[in-house]
Amino acid sequence: MKLKYSMAAGYAVLASILVISFYGLGQSLASGGFEIDDHDLDHEYREEYGDNDRRIAMTMKPLYAEECGSCHMAYPAMLLPPKSWRKIMAGLEDHFGENAELDAETRLEIEDYLVGESGRASYRKLFRNLGDAVPLRITGLPYFVHEHDEIPARMVAGNERVKSLSQCNACHRDAERGRFDEDDVVIPGFGRWDD
Repeated sequence: MKLKYSMAAGYAVLASILVISFYGLGQSLASGGFEIDDHDLDHEYREEYGDNDRRIAMTMKPLYAEECGSCHMAYPAMLLPPKSWRKIMAGLEDHFGENAELDAETRLEIEDYLVGESGRASYRKLFRNLGDAVPLRITGLPYFVHEHDEIPARMVAGNERVKSLSQCNACHRDAERGRFDEDDVVIPGFGRWDD
């Protein structure tokens, strides 16, 4: 049986979905919780930038990948707000206990890339409950904590192949490309994660 919908009926359904979604988000934020999942973020990013633009936006600047990715995973810029990247780049002489200083030109080019990418992505929703805070660790973001709070310590800190939640690419195979869909999470030694 084929159903035909008028354009007006389609808009009415869409409006209902939006009202319910915004109401749920408002209720969640008011209670301090989060109702945004990885699918919503991925969908909104595609809606804003399109699939081709997503690939372009998520293409990492080679200089950043080379300089920062030589010591640790080159984290996608969207994972921290612009003011956090500025603070991190201003303190490279003591970068989490290591000297990661760069010459002024390289530092500025990488900072411009990180701040620019972070500031334009739909993933700004990750930063909603920060207020005036300037987090330096992705693992300290309220959204990040919420998304990882059910994972037992034995699967992360007690897992030689993961060791820390900051090792995103241990479980999220496309982490450097900004893909964190929970359906693709595989915890080394434990298999696919399903909460």
